[in-house]
Amino acid sequence: MVKIAIYVDTSGSMNERIKGEMDDNFANVRPSMFRSFMRSIGMSGKVKKSRVAQAMWENLVPTFKDRQTKISTINSRGRSKVLAPLDFRSQEELMNIQFPNPYGGTYLWEFLVHEAKELSKDSVDWLFFLISDGMDMSSSPPFNGIDGFQPCIEAIKEIGIDVEFHIIGLGLPSDSVNVFRQVSGASGGSFVNIVEAGDDVEQAIEEVGGAVEESLNPIARMASRQRRQQEYLESRQEGDLEITTQELPASQPYSGYTYGETVIEDTNPEQLSQWQTDLVRIRGDEKIENIQAYENWVSMRSTPLFSDTPGIPVDSWALSADDVSMIASMKIDNLFTFLSQIRRSDVPIENRRIIIRGDSVPESLLDTLANSGARVVIYPDELPPPPPPELGDEKWERNEYDFNDNPTREWEIYPHLGRSKARTAVVIDPPLYPEYVEKISQAFSRTNLVNDLQSKIGPIQRSYAEAVFKTSWSKFNSNWVPDDWPSLLSHDSKTIGEAFCESLRVTYIQIVHEWLFSHGSRPKFILVRLSNESKTLGLHKHPCYLEFQSLLADMFHYQGTNLRIKKPRVEYW
Repeated sequence: MVKIAIYVDTSGSMNERIKGEMDDNFANVRPSMFRSFMRSIGMSGKVKKSRVAQAMWENLVPTFKDRQTKISTINSRGRSKVLAPLDFRSQEELMNIQFPNPYGGTYLWEFLVHEAKELSKDSVDWLFFLISDGMDMSSSPPFNGIDGFQPCIEAIKEIGIDVEFHIIGLGLPSDSVNVFRQVSGASGGSFVNIVEAGDDVEQAIEEVGGAVEESLNPIARMASRQRRQQEYLESRQEGDLEITTQELPASQPYSGYTYGETVIEDTNPEQLSQWQTDLVRIRGDEKIENIQAYENWVSMRSTPLFSDTPGIPVDSWALSADDVSMIASMKIDNLFTFLSQIRRSDVPIENRRIIIRGDSVPESLLDTLANSGARVVIYPDELPPPPPPELGDEKWERNEYDFNDNPTREWEIYPHLGRSKARTAVVIDPPLYPEYVEKISQAFSRTNLVNDLQSKIGPIQRSYAEAVFKTSWSKFNSNWVPDDWPSLLSHDSKTIGEAFCESLRVTYIQIVHEWLFSHGSRPKFILVRLSNESKTLGLHKHPCYLEFQSLLADMFHYQGTNLRIKKPRVEYW
């Protein structure tokens, strides 16, 4: 298993200040407290680099607990100290580690070579986390100065260990930024330079915390590392470091994305008819028939596997956002024909759908389409990402699945571990595997979303707030008895229900937090997707699921009305 070496710069330059202010009570809060990071005191709006480093360390401690770590300082030649030798430590033990006051110089590249030689006796797979504000001033040639990093990385590679660098810079000059960018990018790591204490600090915490979470899962770590290396290669300049890892294994031949028994070859097909067919297939509809392609839209009939009207088909008409504008402005006859087709359908009005591909549609046109009586649904250009494995899949047992593994560019997946950059559309897959949900819950508890959200909606004093912010929705699960429960399933209904409820709680807070703090710009579309397996188990009738829908609708209505925040569109599969 990968081991972790942490290096914190304690040279005299860490006494210097960077822009920003910091609350004296910042210490000992959870990792994403940085939205309120800088509030009052400081010296003319500046804070010591050493103080920022100490605060970051205290917030990263939960990430490093129960991991095999070594913690050292970076100082003048011969004055670097081992604050904690390689070992497993509790959160309390890590919090008790004290960094010395800044003094001395920066002995870096040659020091890391010596460290690599020593660490290679224990393992060949390492994460190096480095917090520093400057460049090497004390190493012997060829490791000294601004160019000493290349001989350092070459020497570490010759030693025979694989090091993934994650570097947090504090007010680095541009030449140092370029050096650390190469060192981290070539190794598949991450780099953040904090110019002003604020959002950059939050990003640094997220990068480091995410990397450690990934290191627990070899497959997730490999995928993320390859992605970061590819991003580095795309921006690499002549003379920059080569990739420092061994040649990457050949990727498996592409065979499409799997949605249960359905395989989709392209999540963004050019043909609208193919896009619509794939959409209803991955939704779980069967008997796709009566496919008709017109100049500006495609119509078809399908039968949902699970619905409130079992056995009754759904008629759907799909058109692109551009075609909506075109038939409304330039081809009025086509618009009348389109609306007439919908009104003449022989299926119940609640089973008629207008599906729009792309979200750039004026509200006035949506009102015109809604007058047909059909339900209007707006999807992104890309199809939703594949769902998680079924409950009995060995990927759960082998810890090979991660909700952050997302092949699409337009969708975010909830719930996810910790925090990530949200997109304008999200798909919700409440996972059922209890151990994975526990992992999600633990990662989520290290964020500050709950406190942020409480401060945002606390003044409302509505009944749903208490239920949402409790650590579990178990009270909704306590009296639930499903109609039937498979006798061969290894988990009982109570255990599955508790995991289901907790994943919905996390998802609710992630969704509402992102929506409120982005003032309605993210997410614009929410797809809540229960697998056929979940529906077979009866979870679509679970009190937690019904409560989840009610709470979302209540929040969007109340906040959307009072704060004039545009409500997202929500679809339930």
